[in-house]
Amino acid sequence: MNGLLDSIVQALRGLPPELTVFLISALPIFEIRGGVIAGLALLHLPVGETLLYGLLGNIASITPVLLFLEPISKWVHGNRFARRFLEWLFARAERKAAAVKRWGLLGLTIFVGVPLPGTGAWTGSIIAVVLGMRRLPALVACYLGIAIAGLVVALLTLGGMAGVDHLRGAP
Repeated sequence: MNGLLDSIVQALRGLPPELTVFLISALPIFEIRGGVIAGLALLHLPVGETLLYGLLGNIASITPVLLFLEPISKWVHGNRFARRFLEWLFARAERKAAAVKRWGLLGLTIFVGVPLPGTGAWTGSIIAVVLGMRRLPALVACYLGIAIAGLVVALLTLGGMAGVDHLRGAP
């Protein structure tokens, strides 16, 4: 995935680095996790700026998903392709929803906040819709999870960068 992240950063190289972090954080495959890695390790932005633009990018992308996915799914129900895609999407989310079902909003926050493959705000938002969670509390849970994931990835990235610098003998 690092090669893909490098490629995207290179493709966006004419943009301000803050906008690059925002855009990468908005993408479902990367979310804030990829934005933080790009901001800190590739673009050398300060931690605070990286977290801010990563948080804003991830929030901007999942808020419409959580607010409008259900009404859109009802609206496109007559379109066979759209209906099949949404059925696949909801079935995938349903398979990952066990912890969220059990723990509710806390489970949703943890699901979004743990930076592991298959978790994150996009999937968490879809799970919230599938489980029929109230939108505002689900948004808050997702936002908190995004912040947690950003902090965890920032700490891991900074630790990894310090380790590499140490091995290279850099001061």
